[in-house]
Amino acid sequence: MSINKCRIAGIVAEEPRICKDDFYKEGLEIVLDIDRYDIPKFERIKCVIVDKDLITRAQDSIQAGDYFVATGRLACFEYIRTQVMKCPHCGEVSTRSRRAKRTDIILDDFEVSPGSIFPDSVGINSVSISGVIPNPIKTSLNHTWFSVANNRPKAAQEILKESITEKIKSGTERLNLVYVHGFHRIAEIMNDSIHQKDRIVVSGYISEHLERYKIPFRCKHCGEYSDQYFEYPVYVVIARSVRQDLDYIPSSNATELNQYNLD
Repeated sequence: MSINKCRIAGIVAEEPRICKDDFYKEGLEIVLDIDRYDIPKFERIKCVIVDKDLITRAQDSIQAGDYFVATGRLACFEYIRTQVMKCPHCGEVSTRSRRAKRTDIILDDFEVSPGSIFPDSVGINSVSISGVIPNPIKTSLNHTWFSVANNRPKAAQEILKESITEKIKSGTERLNLVYVHGFHRIAEIMNDSIHQKDRIVVSGYISEHLERYKIPFRCKHCGEYSDQYFEYPVYVVIARSVRQDLDYIPSSNATELNQYNLD
């Protein structure tokens, strides 16, 4: 079975709010301020609860300022994103739509302590995930990145199918495609020890990354061409360690990678 485990702890930054949007029929969004105990870094992370019983429990027990500890998993979706673009020649605006990816932290369970109690209210942001590297590994100076195809357990998949909206392009497949980034020494280890199609285990932390790529743009008002950037935020895994998954035992229900277009 594939590994997909997150542990998050921090101070609840805002009152939890129900999110009914293009992604979820109904979910509860929890925003945490995380003052990391392991490195000098302050982060703001959004988590989502989709289980109905857990939503009810959270609404009854969580308030802004509470210390919050939770376990969960990463869930990835593909969707169509529309972005406004401004022509540099005439100043008119128009929209373009492209495929985009979203990764959420779906919570399975939590504990809450009223008010922030120091020194117990340490900030925690950790994740472990395993799977196959389906696409070519990319690298630049001191930076290596790739995606990991991670199978969803059947029970988690059923909850997601009930929770996500019909607008999600790829949300019913039993597969998460998680972006992994490594820097400096970890990037060197990645380049030396792992390859496309390897099954690996990654341990690290969750970080928000701005996905950005250039697209050709022709203004429908003046007809001039320009280079524009399509961009959106997405949660990725920053690796602390990467190793071959030598303990993996294939399941008869495992998803075959060639069933999906992973590019």
